[in-house]
Amino acid sequence: MSLLPSPDELPWLPRPWEILETKPCEPVRLKVVRYEFGKIVIRPRYVGAPPEKVVVACRIHTTPEYKPVWPHYWDITPQRLVGALYTLLRAGIPPGMVLVIHRDMPGPAAHWSVRWEPEASAR
Repeated sequence: MSLLPSPDELPWLPRPWEILETKPCEPVRLKVVRYEFGKIVIRPRYVGAPPEKVVVACRIHTTPEYKPVWPHYWDITPQRLVGALYTLLRAGIPPGMVLVIHRDMPGPAAHWSVRWEPEASAR
């Protein structure tokens, strides 16, 4: 049983969709201003993938210091990562902290870790 709602239960996230692409073993740090969960269409690139897929996504709104170009948010779609964010973010956004996302390997079998880190040490 998943903690995540199904895509059918969620609204569409408005466009533009701004998909966060990460590299293995290169942490991403984001100041979380607010977040929302919704659904979007992705076009998976792995072998045997369907041409399109509707998935649950987490949109993280951040600041221009953490994403200088508009729009100042990222749409996150890997379902293991979205599940971890669903639990972490609903517990609250701690003041003075940034979200650190870490990916262990490339491809759809990647595992993710998420944690809060003091903002002063993130720079």
